[in-house]
Amino acid sequence: MKAVFALLVIFGIIFVIPVACSGRGEIHGSSLRTAYESARLVKNHIPDDSKRLEFQIAFGTLQKIKTEEGGTAAFLKAVDGKNAEEIIALAREEVNARIAQGDPRFAKYQSWDDMIVQLTKDTPKVIGREREQKAYE
Repeated sequence: MKAVFALLVIFGIIFVIPVACSGRGEIHGSSLRTAYESARLVKNHIPDDSKRLEFQIAFGTLQKIKTEEGGTAAFLKAVDGKNAEEIIALAREEVNARIAQGDPRFAKYQSWDDMIVQLTKDTPKVIGREREQKAYE
Protein backbone atom coordinates (compact mmCIF):
# COMPACT_ATOMS: atom_id res chain seq x y z
CA MET A 1 0.00 0.00 0.00
CA LYS A 2 2.84 2.37 0.81
CA ALA A 3 4.45 1.56 -2.55
CA VAL A 4 1.26 2.49 -4.42
CA PHE A 5 1.02 5.76 -2.52
CA ALA A 6 4.67 6.55 -3.21
CA LEU A 7 4.14 5.76 -6.90
CA LEU A 8 1.14 8.12 -7.03
CA VAL A 9 3.17 10.88 -5.39
CA ILE A 10 5.97 10.41 -7.91
CA PHE A 11 3.53 10.54 -10.83
CA GLY A 12 1.97 13.65 -9.31
CA ILE A 13 5.34 15.33 -9.11
CA ILE A 14 6.27 14.33 -12.65
CA PHE A 15 3.00 15.21 -14.40
CA VAL A 16 0.94 17.64 -12.32
CA ILE A 17 3.45 20.12 -10.92
CA PRO A 18 5.02 21.14 -14.25
CA VAL A 19 1.57 21.83 -15.69
CA ALA A 20 0.39 23.71 -12.62
CA CYS A 21 3.54 25.80 -12.38
CA SER A 22 3.97 26.66 -16.03
CA GLY A 23 3.09 30.24 -16.78
CA ARG A 24 0.32 30.91 -19.27
CA GLY A 25 1.68 34.28 -20.12
CA GLU A 26 5.09 33.30 -21.42
CA ILE A 27 6.65 31.45 -24.33
CA HIS A 28 8.30 28.11 -23.62
CA GLY A 29 11.20 27.75 -26.02
CA SER A 30 12.30 24.19 -25.34
CA SER A 31 11.30 23.20 -28.88
CA LEU A 32 9.61 24.75 -31.87
CA ARG A 33 6.42 22.85 -31.10
CA THR A 34 6.23 24.10 -27.51
CA ALA A 35 7.03 27.62 -28.67
CA TYR A 36 4.11 27.53 -31.12
CA GLU A 37 1.74 26.02 -28.56
CA SER A 38 2.63 28.53 -25.87
CA ALA A 39 2.44 31.39 -28.38
CA ARG A 40 -1.09 30.28 -29.25
CA LEU A 41 -2.02 30.24 -25.55
CA VAL A 42 -0.43 33.63 -24.96
CA LYS A 43 -2.22 35.07 -27.98
CA ASN A 44 -5.59 33.72 -26.83
CA HIS A 45 -5.22 35.47 -23.47
CA ILE A 46 -4.63 38.90 -24.96
CA PRO A 47 -8.00 40.67 -24.66
CA ASP A 48 -7.46 43.32 -27.35
CA ASP A 49 -7.69 42.16 -30.99
CA SER A 50 -5.21 44.77 -32.23
CA LYS A 51 -2.62 43.75 -29.62
CA ARG A 52 -3.26 40.10 -30.46
CA LEU A 53 -2.55 40.80 -34.11
CA GLU A 54 0.55 42.82 -33.22
CA PHE A 55 1.77 39.86 -31.13
CA GLN A 56 1.24 37.48 -34.06
CA ILE A 57 3.20 39.76 -36.39
CA ALA A 58 5.95 40.19 -33.80
CA PHE A 59 6.29 36.45 -33.17
CA GLY A 60 6.44 35.66 -36.89
CA THR A 61 8.86 38.48 -37.62
CA LEU A 62 11.16 37.39 -34.80
CA GLN A 63 11.07 33.82 -36.06
CA LYS A 64 12.12 34.90 -39.54
CA ILE A 65 14.86 37.26 -38.36
CA LYS A 66 16.34 35.06 -35.65
CA THR A 67 16.20 31.87 -37.74
CA GLU A 68 18.10 33.63 -40.54
CA GLU A 69 20.70 34.86 -38.04
CA GLY A 70 21.39 31.64 -36.14
CA GLY A 71 18.87 28.95 -36.95
CA THR A 72 15.94 27.66 -34.93
CA ALA A 73 17.99 27.55 -31.73
CA ALA A 74 18.60 31.32 -31.91
CA PHE A 75 14.88 31.95 -32.32
CA LEU A 76 13.95 29.67 -29.42
CA LYS A 77 16.57 31.30 -27.19
CA ALA A 78 15.29 34.77 -28.11
CA VAL A 79 11.64 34.05 -27.24
CA ASP A 80 12.04 31.63 -24.32
CA GLY A 81 10.48 32.93 -21.12
CA LYS A 82 9.13 36.13 -22.66
CA ASN A 83 5.56 37.37 -22.40
CA ALA A 84 3.54 39.07 -25.13
CA GLU A 85 4.74 42.59 -24.34
CA GLU A 86 8.38 41.48 -24.31
CA ILE A 87 7.96 39.69 -27.65
CA ILE A 88 6.45 42.82 -29.18
CA ALA A 89 9.21 45.02 -27.71
CA LEU A 90 11.94 42.70 -29.01
CA ALA A 91 10.40 42.62 -32.49
CA ARG A 92 10.05 46.42 -32.44
CA GLU A 93 13.73 46.73 -31.55
CA GLU A 94 14.84 44.27 -34.25
CA VAL A 95 12.70 45.82 -36.99
CA ASN A 96 13.66 49.38 -36.12
CA ALA A 97 17.35 48.38 -36.17
CA ARG A 98 16.94 46.79 -39.60
CA ILE A 99 15.10 49.83 -40.94
CA ALA A 100 17.96 52.03 -39.70
CA GLN A 101 20.49 49.71 -41.40
CA GLY A 102 18.58 49.96 -44.68
CA ASP A 103 17.43 46.34 -44.90
CA PRO A 104 15.53 46.07 -48.22
CA ARG A 105 12.82 43.84 -46.67
CA PHE A 106 11.79 46.72 -44.43
CA ALA A 107 12.50 49.60 -46.83
CA LYS A 108 8.83 50.46 -47.30
CA TYR A 109 8.33 51.08 -43.57
CA GLN A 110 9.40 54.09 -41.52
CA SER A 111 9.25 52.25 -38.18
CA TRP A 112 7.72 49.27 -36.39
CA ASP A 113 4.53 51.23 -35.74
CA ASP A 114 4.29 52.18 -39.42
CA MET A 115 4.76 48.52 -40.37
CA ILE A 116 1.98 47.43 -38.00
CA VAL A 117 -0.39 50.09 -39.36
CA GLN A 118 0.30 49.10 -42.96
CA LEU A 119 -0.01 45.37 -42.30
CA THR A 120 -3.22 45.66 -40.28
CA LYS A 121 -5.10 48.46 -42.04
CA ASP A 122 -7.43 46.03 -43.84
CA THR A 123 -7.74 43.55 -40.98
CA PRO A 124 -10.73 44.33 -38.75
CA LYS A 125 -9.94 41.49 -36.32
CA VAL A 126 -7.54 38.61 -35.86
CA ILE A 127 -8.07 35.85 -38.37
CA GLY A 128 -7.94 32.32 -36.99
CA ARG A 129 -8.90 33.22 -33.46
CA GLU A 130 -8.88 29.92 -31.61
CA ARG A 131 -10.80 31.10 -28.57
CA GLU A 132 -14.51 30.50 -29.01
CA GLN A 133 -16.68 33.59 -28.67
CA LYS A 134 -19.16 33.53 -25.82
CA ALA A 135 -22.66 34.92 -26.21
CA TYR A 136 -22.03 37.49 -23.49
CA GLU A 137 -18.75 38.84 -24.96
